[in-house]
Amino acid sequence: MNKLLFKSNRKLVLPAVVVGTCLLVACADTYSGDETFESSVRNAQLNSPAEADIAIAASTDGSQQTISWPVVHGAGGYELAVYDGGSGDVIVKDTIDGCSRTISREEDTNYRLELRTLGNPQLNNQEAAAPTVKNFSTFTESYGKIPAGDLYRFFQENPIPDTEDIANELNYDLEPGGRYTLSKSLNFNFHKVVLRTSDKSNHATVVMGDSANFIVSNDFTLKYVDVDASTCVKPVMEAYKYDTDPDDIMPKPKNYFLIDFVRIQDSNIKGVQGSLFYDNNKAWAVVSFLIKNSVIHMNTTTSFVKNESFIAFQGGGIKDFSIANSTIYQTGEGNSKYFLRYNNSIRVDRLGYETSDHTTLTYTNNTFYKVANGQWANYSGISNYSAYTVLNNIWVDCADGQIARRMMGNGRMGTNSTASWGNNTYWQEGEAKDNSQYDTGFILSSDPAFADPANGNFTPTGSEQLERRTGDPRWLSNN
Repeated sequence: MNKLLFKSNRKLVLPAVVVGTCLLVACADTYSGDETFESSVRNAQLNSPAEADIAIAASTDGSQQTISWPVVHGAGGYELAVYDGGSGDVIVKDTIDGCSRTISREEDTNYRLELRTLGNPQLNNQEAAAPTVKNFSTFTESYGKIPAGDLYRFFQENPIPDTEDIANELNYDLEPGGRYTLSKSLNFNFHKVVLRTSDKSNHATVVMGDSANFIVSNDFTLKYVDVDASTCVKPVMEAYKYDTDPDDIMPKPKNYFLIDFVRIQDSNIKGVQGSLFYDNNKAWAVVSFLIKNSVIHMNTTTSFVKNESFIAFQGGGIKDFSIANSTIYQTGEGNSKYFLRYNNSIRVDRLGYETSDHTTLTYTNNTFYKVANGQWANYSGISNYSAYTVLNNIWVDCADGQIARRMMGNGRMGTNSTASWGNNTYWQEGEAKDNSQYDTGFILSSDPAFADPANGNFTPTGSEQLERRTGDPRWLSNN
């Protein structure tokens, strides 16, 4: 039986003021101000700083990280190199006259640091024979590691303990490049779960069985995972179809039980035959539904689609929907009527928010191809309390081409709503579709001319799209 591997140790993080003070003391003999310090270390073979003495500290906003180390007396400087631990790409390679270096910090990245002490000819000190190597990561702490195999069986043998607080987000790591199956529907029993590959440059793959899917009853995230849903006839993700209202388990400030997050990030899903998500006609509302940096391939059989929609909310809806830097495309004979559909009674005040909080709908830098048939969305019930941001997208042969009007509830924006538009393409059956009555930004009216859409290559060759860098950025990387 595979046992769950837990991490229970915690690292002490010193306040920034204390760390800064230590650095001033540690690097005193490299100070280049009015005072001069001379090392007593001469004619020596120097060593690189010990791994345990190298500190990594993130900035407050998480965008940067500072690498620091104690002075090696008699050194002439340091050679520092930082690599992406997955791809091996060089991030920084530099010679440092000091004891620290601040570099950029990327989310969920494994790093490899090499730090070598340089010699000092004036003191006849020789450089360190080898660098010190330190591996570090910006991944949030792992709750458990799942070996390659059947995910359903793993959680049957290693269930989340009943004593685990459902307020905690549990990060499960899949093996880089690992091959997994999902033989039956997987229910996490109201726990918040992240399924992620521990190396974002080498995704694990999950092959779903015909009756398998992910049951969502609290926050759920797929991150750096590839899913093959080619044989699955159920929605890839399905909200828990409760028999008894979970009033004593999940928050319900007004009319709906709230799930904070459903996220598909840096993942690829292929062969979706029906819906991507279905709420099972229950009173679920997802506060934030996010698709980012992902490719989703649809091979639709219309009879498998729930509530006529690819993302199907029949009993509930979403407060904030966002899709960015992603591609969704269709190669099947069938299709869904809608891309995204809510229960028309969904409004922010019925979720427990003020109407001034708005429902947000954000589409930025996406490519859509043959998605939906006749409609796009039904936002009419929430249009008076919505904020729309629709920038740099390409729609080709989607719905009836009237994307902007459909997105805005047939254009019925209320006085409390806002909208920001720009650089969108609406190309339908070989010609530009006029959306200017509703999309008030600059509209690209030419064919994006995808390189080979039938085989999943959506590189635009149209001059307007290339000039304005629109659509999913992954297709622009070679242009």
